[in-house]
Amino acid sequence: MSAPTVPGVYAGVPEQVYHGDRGSISSSQARRLLEVTPHRWKWERDNPKPPSDAFDFGTAVHTLVLGIGAPPVDSGYEKWQSNDAKAEVARIRAEGGIPLKPKDFAAARAAADRVLAHPTAAEMLSQGVPELSAWARDPATGVMLRTRPDWTRWLDPNTAIVDDFKTSSEPGPDEFLWSIAKYGYHRQQPWIEYVLLLLGIRVVKFRFLVVCSDPPHEVYVVDLPRRAVDLGARDNRRAIDRFAECSLTDTWPSHLDGVHHIDLPEKTYRQEEWIS
Repeated sequence: MSAPTVPGVYAGVPEQVYHGDRGSISSSQARRLLEVTPHRWKWERDNPKPPSDAFDFGTAVHTLVLGIGAPPVDSGYEKWQSNDAKAEVARIRAEGGIPLKPKDFAAARAAADRVLAHPTAAEMLSQGVPELSAWARDPATGVMLRTRPDWTRWLDPNTAIVDDFKTSSEPGPDEFLWSIAKYGYHRQQPWIEYVLLLLGIRVVKFRFLVVCSDPPHEVYVVDLPRRAVDLGARDNRRAIDRFAECSLTDTWPSHLDGVHHIDLPEKTYRQEEWIS
């Protein structure tokens, strides 16, 4: 299956097809384009990182909670240095599974169980569809945008509630706000809202369902004020325009030539006052 080229909402698009689409840009790619040079962005797109333990854990919990995605598999090895362990991990990946060390496999199940037992989370997940994929063309630039909401609850054919599922090392809402700022989650909400709106679908509610990756795997649900979402939307526009310009000219610039005059961060100077 190849990625759709006609705007619309699609069910059953495999993850590798969605993430491998070169004809469009996703929210995570747009966020990254605001963090690094276009030259590095293109290189990273063409040279994706191999799976990491942290990524595999989050994906495993995602599968167990939403009921869709690659299945987590206990590799049976707490250390993956031996040839037997490496072969088993490779076999699991080749068969489409997520290899986990026994302790991580148990932790993923424990985290998923906590989510499913959480009253608000259970209500959120009682109705809806996991991982629909949507493509829409940005009218200002002609760039094809794509998004993949974790959980969509239809109120009618043109109105939806969208919930996004996260695993986080942050133990609670007060700490999670720093992850929102660090990883640009405030840009993810308006991206999804914009893509769906281009398809005639209005998102009337958006929430983040979060489970802490560390025991006791506490669960919490958060949403953002409109000013945070509006800031994310402005950032998204800059990313789309940057991608459009680079794609049109097939020019992906790196850092400017010449000498870059830099200074220490201001907080480094303030440290002198603290230790003196």
